[in-house]
Amino acid sequence: MSITLNRIAEQGTNGVAMMPIIQGVARAAATISALLRSAVFKDVLGEAGAENVQGEQQQKLDVLTDEIFFQEMRATGFVCAVGSEEQEQLQVVEEYAHADWLVLVDPLDGSSNLDIDGPVGTIFSIVKRTSPNLQRPQEMDCLQPGKQIVAAGYVLYGPATMLVCSVGNGVEGYSINPGTSRFELSHPDIRIPAQGGYYSVNEAYSSSWLGGMGSRLGRMKRETGLGMRYVGSMVADMHRTLLKGGIFLYPADENKPNGKLRLLYEAIPMGFLMEQAGGQAMSADGRVLEVMPQGLHQRIPVFLGATAAVSSLLA
Repeated sequence: MSITLNRIAEQGTNGVAMMPIIQGVARAAATISALLRSAVFKDVLGEAGAENVQGEQQQKLDVLTDEIFFQEMRATGFVCAVGSEEQEQLQVVEEYAHADWLVLVDPLDGSSNLDIDGPVGTIFSIVKRTSPNLQRPQEMDCLQPGKQIVAAGYVLYGPATMLVCSVGNGVEGYSINPGTSRFELSHPDIRIPAQGGYYSVNEAYSSSWLGGMGSRLGRMKRETGLGMRYVGSMVADMHRTLLKGGIFLYPADENKPNGKLRLLYEAIPMGFLMEQAGGQAMSADGRVLEVMPQGLHQRIPVFLGATAAVSSLLA
């Protein structure tokens, strides 16, 4: 018999509480997956004509997937608010504003790949509110270091739609079975290989990297012998890194001295997964999961991968 997402309820101390929320993520993912497959026929590709809070041009599908995810989190009945990369402020679920959990999400990572039919994904994490349940949830509830999050994961919309997640008890991958239309366990106990794999970074910016990162990368390549693979979607690049080994990095540069990737929506959830899979998740000044967030849309440099590769790069 196939193993479904119900397995999450058996994992760790938070599995029971996390299962209905992650099942909500799975429902959102299935809806988004179907939307992506039909996007070219529904005229939902291309720019939406507005910018998000980061000043980036939103795609039509950024807007649609953001709404799909929020509505599925509302439908769980266990989520009091959603923080989204596409929204400037925290979105409160008014009917369940007393609930315990907040979800932080990048609803469509890599959306610039959509017009060329490239891989995209969804990234999420779950935290427990710090304010009293009788109050409305607030931004401060989200501003917790990664070591305090309860669960995290991503969805990769590729040849198969795959949900990779952790509730603090290792990492597992579930893929949609077309025959049953359910997410079923396909990748149990994901552990990043200690050796081998690839390095993943846009080297076109290497001349402007800060902290001597260009020289450091050159040394790491000589020491590890890693080859390069880069898609330009964090979910796709991280998925390969988890399964094949190596390192994913997005350093600070002259134009982005604080880095590009968002601490809450990208670095923390992916750092959580990487550590749960036996790897390292570092930023410029130390461990990603120990960085104290200062705002919903804070950015940091990230270096995520096998311990040997990360140590060689940052030595």
